[in-house]
Amino acid sequence: LVVNLNACTGGHRDPFDKKLCLVVPFGPFKGGELCLYETGFCFDLCMGDVLIFPSCDITHFNLHFTGYRGTPVLHSDRQGDSWVKDFHGWSEHFVTHSTSPT
Repeated sequence: LVVNLNACTGGHRDPFDKKLCLVVPFGPFKGGELCLYETGFCFDLCMGDVLIFPSCDITHFNLHFTGYRGTPVLHSDRQGDSWVKDFHGWSEHFVTHSTSPT
């Protein structure tokens, strides 16, 4: 989870996001459209609107705005795969105890 407060971003991709991200802007603002470069779309999101897109694959940015604007960003994380695989390389240091009868 990231919460952007009064942020205006340049074009970027989020290489550490795994797949999708979800944004929900809030506050009294005007402007701040979220643009997805490769698609050619700019979304004029209002408070409470939801947009889901693959932030690792699409260059995105938001335009200037007036007022106060916050945006919670819920995103997946590529590092989760490493945790599932081997606890980020720490699996050999963990001792597991079986609760099943022998």
